[in-house]
Amino acid sequence: MTYIPPERDESALDQTRQLEFTPPPTGMPTTGDGGPVDPFAGQVHQVTEPVEVAEPRDRVVFQFVWEAILLLLTLNALFLVYRREDELFGEEFGGLVDALSRHALYLTPILLAALAIGLSLRLGAVNLAVPAIAFAITVATPFETNVWIYMGYVAGAAAVAGLLYVLLVAAFRVPAWFAGLGVGAAVLAAVPVTAHLASPGTYSLPGPPNGLYLLGGAAVLAIAGGFIGLAPGMRDGFSAVKRLADGEGERSASAVFLLLGGTVLSMLLAAASGYVTYMYAIGPIEGASTLNFGPYGSYPTAVELQLLAFVIALIGGTSLWGRRGGVFGAVFATIAVWAGFVLWGQMVADAGEDSWQAAYSQAIDAGILLVALFVSFALDRLGRPKETIESDDGIYTQEMRPFEPNGEAPQGTGLFEPTLPDATAPQR
Repeated sequence: MTYIPPERDESALDQTRQLEFTPPPTGMPTTGDGGPVDPFAGQVHQVTEPVEVAEPRDRVVFQFVWEAILLLLTLNALFLVYRREDELFGEEFGGLVDALSRHALYLTPILLAALAIGLSLRLGAVNLAVPAIAFAITVATPFETNVWIYMGYVAGAAAVAGLLYVLLVAAFRVPAWFAGLGVGAAVLAAVPVTAHLASPGTYSLPGPPNGLYLLGGAAVLAIAGGFIGLAPGMRDGFSAVKRLADGEGERSASAVFLLLGGTVLSMLLAAASGYVTYMYAIGPIEGASTLNFGPYGSYPTAVELQLLAFVIALIGGTSLWGRRGGVFGAVFATIAVWAGFVLWGQMVADAGEDSWQAAYSQAIDAGILLVALFVSFALDRLGRPKETIESDDGIYTQEMRPFEPNGEAPQGTGLFEPTLPDATAPQR
């Protein structure tokens, strides 16, 4: 006999309790999955990637403001020279163009020497051998009759002197100023040696070219170098070289190569200054002449070439502390200083050697040097990056505020609701 079970009601037999889900109240903060926020849970720490802080850059606007002022001063000085054209150049030259051409030829070695000094200053490794090599080439006896082949020898000697300087500073950690003195002494000691090795013979020098073209080429070189020096990467390299020369930074390959290239270029500019003086026989002229200015003049209006190069570089905006420098400043300063020398020399000639103008000439030169030092100091301080105040707010970048729910918290939400006793209630 087979047992057949009765039909069952599935819905009646299912005794499982169906749980009802109550959504969280509106207006309450929720998590990503829809659940309420536990007010006692701290803020979840989020992993943040390191942010690269941009290095502050120099404020070059002050440099251009000074160069604009220097341009106005230069134009004013040129206008004063133009007004006294006949008195200054009338009897000596055929015209104003001829006078400017000869004076530009005499100005070219001064500008080249100022560029050499300025580059050495911007590197932060002051090379005192730069004036020495410029002077040595003018007094050394050439040992080659061909002036162009002799120019190659001069360039090679300048490059070797630069290599010796870099070896002393970078490899042996000799202070830059002392290494410059040592190399300069070696260069000056080589002058009588060249006179002993030189073979007797006649030397034919070429005629002087149009000095305006020569000075224009030097000015283009100065302006191009100024624009290159505006690049932030180049200025950072100058700072690395200064730390290397001061013995504070590591001898990285980039700093050593920049020191090598800058020093050799500075030596070549100084050699070019001396070679132009030698090849075109630039020097003092007998008698009264407006060409006898600056390093070509006689006491009391004469100024040494190295001192004049420092003055022009500093007035042009080159910092004594390295890194910073101008673009057009060296060119403007050279022209302004030339105009001042020409005008002052004429005043001394008119007043006589026993006048107060002649007595105070050297004092005025010293005053101009002090002004140049002040200009360099002011532009260096104003050109430094603006100081930024670092905030020590820790991990959080926003202010922490207490949690304030929007409305009454219902029962069973998990929010802590302490019940404080009523202070006005009677005590039991």
